[in-house]
Amino acid sequence: MREGHIMERSHLKFRYIVMLAVIFSVSLFTFASQASQLRVALSALDSSMVTEHIQSGLQSELTRQGYVAGSNLTWINNQSKLTLSDVNVTISASTSENTPFITLVNQQGLLTEISRNAIHLNTELAEHYEVNFITKLLPGINTIGVIIDKNIDDMSNAEQFLAQQQQKGMQIVYHYIETNEELRVATRTLAPNVDVIYLPFHITDMPELEQVITVAERNNVALIGEDHRSINKGILAVYNIDYLQVGRDTADLLVRLAEGNDALNGSNDNHNHYVAQPVLSLNLDAAARMGVELSSEIIDKAKVIIE
Repeated sequence: MREGHIMERSHLKFRYIVMLAVIFSVSLFTFASQASQLRVALSALDSSMVTEHIQSGLQSELTRQGYVAGSNLTWINNQSKLTLSDVNVTISASTSENTPFITLVNQQGLLTEISRNAIHLNTELAEHYEVNFITKLLPGINTIGVIIDKNIDDMSNAEQFLAQQQQKGMQIVYHYIETNEELRVATRTLAPNVDVIYLPFHITDMPELEQVITVAERNNVALIGEDHRSINKGILAVYNIDYLQVGRDTADLLVRLAEGNDALNGSNDNHNHYVAQPVLSLNLDAAARMGVELSSEIIDKAKVIIE
């Protein structure tokens, strides 16, 4: 089994620490008339927010490359007709390092798998910026507040992140809400008692997020998010896998597999394995509004920076 990464903008990287860089070009299609016919069987084994973001990124990238459903793109949903597809894509919410959460197989049997980064891998990124992310970002903090909607069950990623912080000696203060209207009160309750507030996917997707940001700025409390999209909404920082980008990268691999191409340099190996790595996004304007001064070391590590 050969392992690799795809492109510079990708969040999929080599699993091994030391290996040669591989560069290859990806053909991009701008108009539907330039893109060939594509038939895709997409199976989502759960309905988590992670899965939804991957699907959204995948579909938006296919559209950008010129594939239009009903024209030159056919989604095959019938399990009995999977053999008619050019590529079968399976998405799951598995968090095991040994279990891929995205699998792509074409009609020639070429297989591509994507797994999550395992935090205990001995890499500089994992050692210094995964478990120790918040203390690196905001030295000297001791308490993290978390707002959680009681009606949401999809909390596995957030729970894992918070467990890591607790293991490092951080105190976690939970505030549960049942309706969107309670979000402002929850922030007001937490702000005087915590150093930073962590917001899971489902909270930063709420229309009332602006109220949370206003309270945080008035109280000089930093807001850390789980979803990279929240950076554009006024959240200070996110350190996580960007699942929308993973979806876009998956679309690139899907197109190559549909064309019968191996993922890297035409190798005869029929099994490729990628690792989705967490990346850091920062909103420097939000940092200033929340009274946070970020070190140059942290800023240099950011993949996405909003001034």
